[in-house]
Amino acid sequence: MNCVLCRGTKWVTQYHRLAKPSWGISTKFMRWFYTTVSVPKLLYAADLFLLPESHVSKGMKGFITRLARIQRQASIHITGALWSSPDTIDSCADLLPFRLLVDKNKILFSAASRMATLPSSHTLEKHVKRAAARYFKCHRSPTHEIMHAYNIQPTNYETITPCKHSMKWTLSFQVQIPTSKEATLVMMSMVQSKVVV
Repeated sequence: MNCVLCRGTKWVTQYHRLAKPSWGISTKFMRWFYTTVSVPKLLYAADLFLLPESHVSKGMKGFITRLARIQRQASIHITGALWSSPDTIDSCADLLPFRLLVDKNKILFSAASRMATLPSSHTLEKHVKRAAARYFKCHRSPTHEIMHAYNIQPTNYETITPCKHSMKWTLSFQVQIPTSKEATLVMMSMVQSKVVV
């Protein structure tokens, strides 16, 4: 976890070089750079080391708070605000609060959803189903914590098999797109079919 903090601090230090008020990059591009480059670098494999707070686990609130300080520094660089600015600086930079970014809305919930929708051919699919089925009292893996924090059951998801056609496949019904509203009304009056879309 200290490695993640070091990585985040390093990124924010590099980030500060780009955000000089006189000759730096504009606020819009600094925010875009932070959300598309810095956050994925900072939270790479977050589902393995960040445990969400839930009714079954207290999570890693303290570590998330320490990571939120890194986002605060980035927000100050984006807006060009003073270091003594209040905690609402994230909203001025149009960024989600870090706790919501990690826990409720984006990173961990997306990871749980992806694991719940793994195909049966995937090697982790069997382990995810087993982890979601039962919450162990001890020796829990991050998969157990994430699946039970969001109460996601892989069995509740429907599997949709994609349709595959050969290159010679053609439609079994006729498609006609009239050029105007009047032509549509004329064509609809001449249609004899029971089903029309």
